[in-house]
Amino acid sequence: MSKVRSVEEAAASVADGATIGIGGLSMNGAPMAFVRELVRRGVKDLTVVAIVSSMAVDWLVAGGCVRKVVAGLVSFEGFGLAPHFRRAAQAGEIEVEEYSEHLLICRLQAAAYKLPFMPTKAGIGTDVLDLHPQTTRLETDPSTGELYVACTPLPLDVAVVHAHEADTAGNVRVNPKLIWMDSDVVRAASTTIVTVERLVPSHTFVSAPERTTYPRFVVDTLVELPWGAYPTSLFPEYTHHGKFFEEYLEATADIESWNRYWKERIIGPDGQGGFMDANGGAETVLEIRSRTT
Repeated sequence: MSKVRSVEEAAASVADGATIGIGGLSMNGAPMAFVRELVRRGVKDLTVVAIVSSMAVDWLVAGGCVRKVVAGLVSFEGFGLAPHFRRAAQAGEIEVEEYSEHLLICRLQAAAYKLPFMPTKAGIGTDVLDLHPQTTRLETDPSTGELYVACTPLPLDVAVVHAHEADTAGNVRVNPKLIWMDSDVVRAASTTIVTVERLVPSHTFVSAPERTTYPRFVVDTLVELPWGAYPTSLFPEYTHHGKFFEEYLEATADIESWNRYWKERIIGPDGQGGFMDANGGAETVLEIRSRTT
């Protein structure tokens, strides 16, 4: 049975108030086309969980979709801070629950394994634990006397990740391999939506099962979305689009330029093809592809 759906159908399955895990690592491999559709749909009151994020969280905040962000970091790396996330956090318009990367990963792993907590040494000697006494606590191993941090579960209603390819049954592959923490996001979720660059025949998974990143029994919905991570990267096929990040930040200088940019370059275009055309089309595709070869 095919699990392939349109991006509109998949986005419609995310309810207002849901806790949603967003994959990718900062400016790499984020499910941007799906995030854009969530914004266009107008979903509200999301709790967004992102281990390390950039543009995806900023779009959701800019679109008024977010009640709370649970993250290790949200930034544009060398381009600067994520402007809408920063403004909303400073103004108290969204709640922010901040962890180190590994503390957050352990919370997701505790949810995935159905455990009361996941132990780690991360966070010992820092103020982070005092910020979240209900979810992280310092404990002592009665056998060894060693200190550890107990991280309580963080279950997700929905996980959304982007990958290179899948078959219609829901087997998914990241090429050449997964190099960040999306698997923890997927395992912690009740429902998983995967967007992919392309669909491929099932026999390619049968002939090389060891290369399967997410087997079909953990994937609920598939969406075929070429360039679905743009303007972030999808190594090794394309890199992030630095010009997009620069122009995005420039547009936030005043409300008029931002509103125009937001409408014309992000939420206004119909479909992924329209979005790519609004942001340079073939010229952009050649630019971001050529830098990975």
